[in-house]
Amino acid sequence: MKVALGADGSGFELKQAIKEDLEKKGYEIVDTNPDAPVYYAKAALAVAGLVQKKTVDRGIIMCGTGMGLSIIANKHKGVYAALCESTYTARRARVVNNTNVLCMGGFVVGKVLAVEMANAWLEADHLNGLDPKTRSVVEHEFDSIVEYEQIAYKN
Repeated sequence: MKVALGADGSGFELKQAIKEDLEKKGYEIVDTNPDAPVYYAKAALAVAGLVQKKTVDRGIIMCGTGMGLSIIANKHKGVYAALCESTYTARRARVVNNTNVLCMGGFVVGKVLAVEMANAWLEADHLNGLDPKTRSVVEHEFDSIVEYEQIAYKN
């Protein structure tokens, strides 16, 4: 799996820790700012753009809180970004919401938790593990999101 990473100064240490862990596990990493932090909006645009173009399978972006990143990333058609602050929410963001971008904040989570969250999110599959009733509801909700996106972007 090919994963894009990006971070501003407040999330740069998280990015480095996640990158090191994922590379050891065999993920192909596209680091959008390998040498130094960038402005949070630039990190969000770089990662979301790669996900939108399908250059990568998924993306992970980090800043102080993750809020600004998630707003910017979600402006891209086909990008479904979730701001998460726990391993549980990261996993659920994939299983229930089929997200392809994970956002987190360096002011909120530490390096160990960030690595756990990234792994939980990357290892999770959409709809996997849901009971049949929940699965049927969630499956159709995601279809509605894609339909809305077609109307909203008219592309």
